Amino acid sequence: MKLFSGGRKRAQPETPPSAPTETVATLRNERRKAASQPARRDAVAIEAGQLIPGDGKVIEGIAMVDESAITGESAPVIRESAGDRSAVTGGTQVLSGRIVVELTGPAKPA
Repeated sequence: MKLFSGGRKRAQPETPPSAPTETVATLRNERRKAASQPARRDAVAIEAGQLIPGDGKVIEGIAMVDESAITGESAPVIRESAGDRSAVTGGTQVLSGRIVVELTGPAKPA
């Protein structure tokens, strides 16, 4: 605990929480491996909070995806398996939902 001006005490964490060092991809058959290892044509399951490991096409499910880092668009977009909204970009983040993506390009470095 540290003392701040005014004599008020505020709890301070001993150490900052550690971030995961490597993104893990779950292949459709539930095998797990580092996101840098999925190959073209792999089907990767991606859940809320995870990054999409490479460019691909949604083959199952629906999700809200944050593409702001790539497109500059501030609003999340819906990506789903049917229709013209099935393409996803590697490095974007799934905000909600679960999708299975067939990778069409190389995995992005973590």
